[in-house]
Amino acid sequence: MVNLVVVSHSAKLAEGVAELAGQMIQGGCRLITAAGVDDEAHPIGTDAVKIMAAIEEVFDPSGVVVMMDLGSALLSAETALELLDPDMARQVRLCAAPLVEGTLAAAVAASNGADLDRVMADAMDALAAKRAQLGETVPAGGEAPPDETATAAGAQATPPGEGARRAFWRIENPHGLHARPAARLVSVLSPFAARLTLEKTGQFADANRLNQVAALQVRQGDEIVLYAEGEQADAALAAFLQEARTGFGETIPTQEGEVLQGTTVAEPPVTARAWRLTGDPRQNAVGIPAMTGNQTQSAQPRADTSLDCIQLEQRRFAEAIDQAQRQLEQLAAAISLRLGPRFAGIFEAQAMLLSDEGLRDAVAENIPRLGSAAAAWRKETAAMAADYAGLQDEYLRVRELDVRDMRDMVLALIDTAPPPPPPPSEEYILIGKELYPSRLASLDRAKVAGIALEGGHPLSHTAILARAMGIPILVGITGLMDRVHNGQTVTLDPARGVLRIA
Repeated sequence: MVNLVVVSHSAKLAEGVAELAGQMIQGGCRLITAAGVDDEAHPIGTDAVKIMAAIEEVFDPSGVVVMMDLGSALLSAETALELLDPDMARQVRLCAAPLVEGTLAAAVAASNGADLDRVMADAMDALAAKRAQLGETVPAGGEAPPDETATAAGAQATPPGEGARRAFWRIENPHGLHARPAARLVSVLSPFAARLTLEKTGQFADANRLNQVAALQVRQGDEIVLYAEGEQADAALAAFLQEARTGFGETIPTQEGEVLQGTTVAEPPVTARAWRLTGDPRQNAVGIPAMTGNQTQSAQPRADTSLDCIQLEQRRFAEAIDQAQRQLEQLAAAISLRLGPRFAGIFEAQAMLLSDEGLRDAVAENIPRLGSAAAAWRKETAAMAADYAGLQDEYLRVRELDVRDMRDMVLALIDTAPPPPPPPSEEYILIGKELYPSRLASLDRAKVAGIALEGGHPLSHTAILARAMGIPILVGITGLMDRVHNGQTVTLDPARGVLRIA
């Protein structure tokens, strides 16, 4: 890891800069000072030997960056390099960046594992956020390099690709994403194997670059969007939202009291046999006893539109939706006992949707035109799911899965879908394209070692419920259903966001 030496004429000034940087990195790179001279009468000055000793103390093969204030600090640092062993000196850089801003940016970059060139670049770009806030795009009295001008405008990072996943957050921090919470955000996101882009009102920043994040000038009340692309995109988004809920390392006063920041304990990997969900979407819903009466096995529109058949279809639909509503209410009551009323609300909301008279009437009115209860129910729920999918709020948008959950629950009753196949009797890791909340709630927690989904979303009720049940879960695993088969031994590592196939 690249380490830092702060050189100043004043020991007190250097100590203050080091203290400020220490709040940013919290145990990251090593940073020490080489400031002042050993003369009580005239303590202001710099000492080349002291600087050399400081470099030797923190030297790492990755390199050392020396931050300096002015004047003889540079001359003393250059002399210190001449005194060093030549092999060591080649891995030391003297940085011309402003002492305070440059040291903070360099410390964050180094603590996040950046190489020597990247640390130097971030330090040299450290005035961008201040220039942007003051409305300056170039340094006073001179032309800025093109990259500095772009950074000062807050738009250095290229926009994310069309397929990028994203998460929204409205900033609650009283002073916005100032240096410390911005540094915390960068530190949390840097370990993930993903391209991460932060947006505020059309301006984009590399979420791994403190200067670019600071240049966005994110204030309290601003909405930011994190876009993620790559292998660990979903894990990065989940970490972002978790960090956002805890104030990016800051204590945020709320009506419930203060929020105290802690360190998450990562879940250990779990290994078990894979069990794949069936491809029939209706069998993703909870198993429901077959209805009685005249029923068919097909959800396709019927050619017979006689009055008797239409009335039969309307009656079948009314019976199915009533039974689905009762089952959801029972499921909510069971979850309330197991996990508490907060999680029961997932199924209470679905039951309330099924009780909507407007929805029921719309389906009943469409049955004569479409020829079957199933076709009419699909039409109405498709429109409802599309409405949710089109919402701007990310949390509400993924409620589209809940609509499809209740859709397939009713369809399974209308057309008597066979019950879903039972899971294995031994512990297993569930493999599927997606998993409805109702199906998850019906599984035996003692047997489910983990869940791996090709689709899904970290904010879905499935993911929220899985976490509440203590089940490790990964979502968005490209190619999962093509690569994993029943009975294979797989290891799910939630901390790293990977599924390993034996």
